Amino acid sequence: MIEEQVVITSLEEGGAWVEGVQLSACGSCSAKAGCGSHAMNQLGRKVSLWLPNDDSQCENLTIGQQIVVGLPEGAILRSTLVLYGIPLFFLLVGAIIGHALAGELLSIVFSVLFMLLGFKSARSRAEHNRRHWQPKFIRTCASSTAIFEPVKIIES
Repeated sequence: MIEEQVVITSLEEGGAWVEGVQLSACGSCSAKAGCGSHAMNQLGRKVSLWLPNDDSQCENLTIGQQIVVGLPEGAILRSTLVLYGIPLFFLLVGAIIGHALAGELLSIVFSVLFMLLGFKSARSRAEHNRRHWQPKFIRTCASSTAIFEPVKIIES
């Protein structure tokens, strides 16, 4: 399971909206060229996710609280393949069938019609797998308001 620390931005009936927590070191590590967090930070937009309230654990959450959510391994890849791959596959099949029947004009018409059919198919597949692709509440984070005593340095 992929875990990510998020902050609750809004509580609604049935769940909560959460946003990723910006890490202070983000942008200074050597992996920033291939990091999705760095790329999203560069865009300047925060990504909001819907966290459904499936458990009784989620009932005591408050706005501004930091929690850890988990996404099943492979959920992002599978959802990407369904949402982009199915319409693209249908578009190509429509273009091939249209070209085989009557040439370029029918190829264009069939590709658009098949692509729309692909979007409808991808949507129904996504609705069928929605529960498996949603992030899940794992645990709350430790309080960030802990009081620390200053450290005294003793010279010898």
